[in-house]
Amino acid sequence: MRPLVPSVHRPRALLAAAAVLATLLLLTPPATAALVPAPGERANSIRAPHCTMNGARTIAANRHVRVFRARGEVFGCRRTANRAYEIGHGGQECQNNDLIDSAVVAGNFAALNVRTCGLDFTASMVKLINLRDGRVRFASAVLSTPGSETGYDAIRGMVLTASGRLAWLGVRLARGGIADAEVRRRLPDFSDQSVVLDRGAGIDPRSLRRGGSRVLWRNAGAARSARI
Repeated sequence: MRPLVPSVHRPRALLAAAAVLATLLLLTPPATAALVPAPGERANSIRAPHCTMNGARTIAANRHVRVFRARGEVFGCRRTANRAYEIGHGGQECQNNDLIDSAVVAGNFAALNVRTCGLDFTASMVKLINLRDGRVRFASAVLSTPGSETGYDAIRGMVLTASGRLAWLGVRLARGGIADAEVRRRLPDFSDQSVVLDRGAGIDPRSLRRGGSRVLWRNAGAARSARI
C-alpha cells in the first residue's frame, strides 16, 4: 500500500480559484438600488391603485400627480393611474443610491433634487421626469463648474412649469459657507442642455421663486429675474 503523500496540485488549484474570484469581485460594480434613470430612459413601475400605497407620505403633489415615499423608496405617478414609477431612494443612506432630497411638481412633470455618494464623494443633480410615461426628460449637475474634494454641491431651490420649463439654484458649500452659487435654466428645446442665468457667492440661496413666466432671485440684495 502506497503511503499518503500531500498533493501539491489542490492548494495551487484553490489559490488559482481564489485569485479568479478576487478579480471578478474587483471588476464587478457594487450593487445599486433605486437609481433614477438617465435621460430618455423609463423608470420601473409597480402596482399602486389610484397613485397610493400603504404608509405613503407625500413629498410634492398637485391635482395631476403625486411624488411620495413608501417602502423606503420614492415613487411618482398620476393620480388617475394604477401604477407608480420608482424614481429614487427615500431613506437616509445615499451611498450607491439616488436619494431624493426634495421635489417640485407642475402639470405632469416632477423635478427631483437627487443626491448620491460614494466612499469619497457626494454629488447632487437635478432631474426632470414626465409622470405620464415615467421617462426622464432632463438631467444636469448642480453647477456648471466641476466640483472638488473639499466642496459639496447642493440644490437650494427649483421652479417648474406645467410644460416642463425648469430653473434651479445650486450652491457649492466649503468650509461651512457658500463658496459659489448659480441660477440655471433648462433649455426647453434641448433635453440635455442648460444655461447659467446668474453666478456668484452673493446669490441668496433662499430667494428662488417663480413669477408667472419668469424666475426670480436676489444677488447681493438686488432683485433679478429671467424668462423661465
